[in-house]
Amino acid sequence: MPDLSVLREIFTLLALALANAWLFSRLKQSPIVGYLVTGLLVGPYGFHLVKGVHEVEIVAEVGVILLLFTIGLEFSVSRILRLKEVLLKAGTVQLAATAVAVGLGTALLGEGWRSAAGLGMAMALSSTAIVLKLLLERGEIDSAHGRIALGILLFQDLCVIVFLVALPLLGSRPQSFSFWTVLHAALIMGTLYLFARHLLTPLLRGILRTRSPELFRLTILALVLGTAWATFEAGLSLALGAFLAGLALAESDSSHQVLSDIIPFRDVFLAVFFISVGMLVDIRLLLANWGQVLIGLLLLGLAKTVAGTLGALVCRYPLRTALITGLITFQVGEFSFILLKQAQMLDVLPQATYQLALSIVALSMMFTPLVFGRAEAIATTVSGWLGRPDRRNGEGERERTGNLEGHVIIASYGLSARNVARVLREFCIPYIHIEVNGDAVRRARMAGEIIMHGDASAPAVLEGAGIHRARALVLAINDPAAQARAIPAARELNPRLYILARTRYVAEIDDLLKAGADEVLPDELGAGLELATFLMQHCRANEGRLLKMLDEIRDEHHLRYRKPETQSGKLSSYLSVIGGGEIELQAVPQDSPHFGRTLAQLDFRAATGASVVGIIRHGRITYNPGPGTHLNHGDTLMLLGDEESIHKARELLHGHPV
Repeated sequence: MPDLSVLREIFTLLALALANAWLFSRLKQSPIVGYLVTGLLVGPYGFHLVKGVHEVEIVAEVGVILLLFTIGLEFSVSRILRLKEVLLKAGTVQLAATAVAVGLGTALLGEGWRSAAGLGMAMALSSTAIVLKLLLERGEIDSAHGRIALGILLFQDLCVIVFLVALPLLGSRPQSFSFWTVLHAALIMGTLYLFARHLLTPLLRGILRTRSPELFRLTILALVLGTAWATFEAGLSLALGAFLAGLALAESDSSHQVLSDIIPFRDVFLAVFFISVGMLVDIRLLLANWGQVLIGLLLLGLAKTVAGTLGALVCRYPLRTALITGLITFQVGEFSFILLKQAQMLDVLPQATYQLALSIVALSMMFTPLVFGRAEAIATTVSGWLGRPDRRNGEGERERTGNLEGHVIIASYGLSARNVARVLREFCIPYIHIEVNGDAVRRARMAGEIIMHGDASAPAVLEGAGIHRARALVLAINDPAAQARAIPAARELNPRLYILARTRYVAEIDDLLKAGADEVLPDELGAGLELATFLMQHCRANEGRLLKMLDEIRDEHHLRYRKPETQSGKLSSYLSVIGGGEIELQAVPQDSPHFGRTLAQLDFRAATGASVVGIIRHGRITYNPGPGTHLNHGDTLMLLGDEESIHKARELLHGHPV
């Protein structure tokens, strides 16, 4: 009879995780809290319902591997290079400030310099798994604080390599580090690079030709786990290898399919990771030393929050954004467990210090979802106390913005915002940008744009942009939470202001309209219409019918979400001047028998029932052409009439039924 105790433990663990995740979701908390509480209940320091703790830790490691792999998929090399300045500046400041603060605090408590250095390295790291999971859940991965946090976390993950190499030098056996260890790691990493650069794409194309989804998924899993194992053999972290595998696949044609296939595996294994973290909390040790653990947690959280805030400020982000970044990276990360364990094995940390550090790390991770949900409110309050007017714009900039009237305020300097500005310039409508990214502000000023550095959700910044005199506000930012704050703030400052917001998903429209926006345009709608346009152009569909159809789709969308007092801007109402009429664009066929004949000779109106309201010739439109107008090669007629008359006109131009 086989031993099914492992199956029972897995069922117990998953059932409790499901119940707790549902409970905390109903309480408006992240499911991660439920997973952590599950670990606390089933672990060796709780009710000891699961005895295979080591097996759970192995499964949890797979969860971290898959998380880092999907992060690599979503953040390609080119995207990381765009973050390089934030990664290096904010990452360096945050890591160095935290390590120094923890090291000095440990030394003042009487620990040796080796322990202080080991703890400084371990505690400087934040949790990539938790922070990115929460950012993805809230749709804030592309927000300003999301980008800074990503840069800090990636820098920390890369520094894990340095820390793993440096830790043996702190121990009593420094000879464990050698030149051959570095050479071995370099050889393995070089082999992985050559494989990803030259062999990976042909391999995936060969797998795809088999048209077997199972084989494709098995290949991806083998690639992820194999790369992680190879980097581990090189003396580096498993998660780093998975991240590199994701980066290698990010530029391939199959990246989106890979992401959709791997996410279900990732979410299940990652839940086990959070459960394993909860298992580490020793309730007895916590109760016996609750004062020390609580003080340590508070001081460490404060130090890391200040360090993260300083990192964002160095990159010239506003105080509020910097504070959010510091608050969401206040915890200690999953890689810290690895560093602490190795430090303890190398006699860098005493056993008592090691156990206290584990409790602080685990508790900091458990409190992260709670702090995360309140980070924006805390940052707004604190920045209100400490904030000062941004003087970097200078007197000259204030003079330029002070003369604006009847202008448009554009929140962002991204691609969408720049396209809006281009159209406004063409129609000679004044505008001003508001941007939180200091580097983007510098580029805009070099390009001659009028731009303010600040957060568009802050009333003081909106007032500085002249919102009382503005005619419209365009919110082209990717942060739904910032939009939800900016809309009521702008509406209160200028009740007559027209507010146009961009959002990523249709599901967010109702909330933004309730906040006070006049129009909300989702990226999903725009992308769908663009796809339809290109497809119909490829199928050589009639352009007039295509324009009308696209307008009907837009109108259906706007009627669903439009405020009752807002008038429709239906394009077809302008195109049609008779009941049931429609405008069609019909190119004169190359084999038409009527070239050289005039509209009067064709008796076009009487023969078809359609009117020729314009002719497009050599890129120019001649409206209401006279009866003596000849048909030439390359002409396109603008026809007005009902469906039947348009069809007759098409047959007349072809010279045969169509």
